[in-house]
Amino acid sequence: MADEDAGRSRPRENARERGRRDRDDETGFRFSLPPMVLPEMKLPERIRLVFPVPDPPEKVSRPTRVRVSWVLLAVVLADALDAALILAAGPETLVWARAAVGVLAAGVLVGGPGLLYAWELLAILGALGSLSLAPTLTVLVLARIVLSQ
Repeated sequence: MADEDAGRSRPRENARERGRRDRDDETGFRFSLPPMVLPEMKLPERIRLVFPVPDPPEKVSRPTRVRVSWVLLAVVLADALDAALILAAGPETLVWARAAVGVLAAGVLVGGPGLLYAWELLAILGALGSLSLAPTLTVLVLARIVLSQ
C-alpha cells in the first residue's frame, strides 16, 4: 500500500510465480528432486521371470434332475429298513442315530418341514416306541410332492 500511495507500482508477477509463491506459503516447507533417469537393468540369462497364469473358470453344469419315482422308492426303502430294525431289535435301539439320519434326510428332501421327523424321537423317549413304525419320511416327501404341484 505504501508503494501505491507513493504512486509507484510493483512489478507485475506472472501467474506461475504467484501460484508457486502461494503454494510455498501454504505448505511452509518445500522439497524437490532433480530429474532422474534409472539405468537399464538386465537379468542374467539363467534367471527367468515366470508369471502365473490363472486357470480358466470352471464351467457350471446344470443340476442333475432325479425322477420323483426314484426319490419315492428310496424313501419307502429307508422307512422299510427303519421299521425292520425296530421290529428286530426294539424301538430303543440306535434311537439317536435313527433320529439324526431321519431328520437329516427329511431336511434335505423336504426342507424346513422335515424337522417334523423328530416326533419319532419324542415318541420313543415318551415310551411310545411302537409309534416310530410309522413311515414318517415317506409321508413328508409325499406331502412335499403334492404341495409343490
